[in-house]
Amino acid sequence: MYDTTRTESAVSQKETKIQARDVQVWYGQKQAIKDLDVDILDKTVTAFIGPSGCGKSTFLRCLNRMNDTIDSARIEGRIAIDGEDIYDRRVDPVQLRAKVGMVFQKPNPFPKSIFDNVAYGPRIHGLARNKAELEEIVESSLRGAALWNEVKDRLSEPGTGLSGGQQQRLCIARAVATSPEILLMDEPCSALDPIATGQVEELIEQLRERFSVVIVTHSMQQAARVSQKTAFFHLGNLVEYGDTDDIFTKPRDSRTEAYISGRIG
Repeated sequence: MYDTTRTESAVSQKETKIQARDVQVWYGQKQAIKDLDVDILDKTVTAFIGPSGCGKSTFLRCLNRMNDTIDSARIEGRIAIDGEDIYDRRVDPVQLRAKVGMVFQKPNPFPKSIFDNVAYGPRIHGLARNKAELEEIVESSLRGAALWNEVKDRLSEPGTGLSGGQQQRLCIARAVATSPEILLMDEPCSALDPIATGQVEELIEQLRERFSVVIVTHSMQQAARVSQKTAFFHLGNLVEYGDTDDIFTKPRDSRTEAYISGRIG
């Protein structure tokens, strides 16, 4: 368990990493996100919570332009990382996704060796000049994902042969291998057992020292444990955003209080 005591001043001193203004998202005729404004801080874990279908995963996928792959999706408004509009025509989505890593709900290692899973991103982005540098990136990424000691003697074995929790940590190692600045996690523990969930949560706490981490979770307990900031979504609206302690103990909006207390969900 983590010490969930946080001071507002410590969090407010962090710089804004992601800024969203008047974001609207449609899938065909259905509007999934309405009039969203939010500033997401650097070196901070931000949790998105809310009922199924409320827009939290849709907005998460806007942050690395994953919605570009959906023909019916249309995004309006401005989303900027370090002041740069990521939907500007000059922005290459492939390069953006190297800067904004993503870990999905279900562990999805490539059908390759453990080594090649982690080396994939650095290879395609040309981050290593030689084999020694590539090996160094792989080792540091696996260490960063708290997996190195478990797999260092079996790097040539398939990543799919690992346990579920190990596979998810391998996917985290793969995501951090391109040295991203932001790490997005879409319900990363929903397919894991309690022990593996605890390991990933401990890892998230460590990762925020290096990245801005944004996590979608259905578990309010998990949001309370791992995040410093929480955003509550409902029916496509960002209802409330603030310090995690405040969201869970003294929410300002009655809809937030109803969700936290279990009256809506």
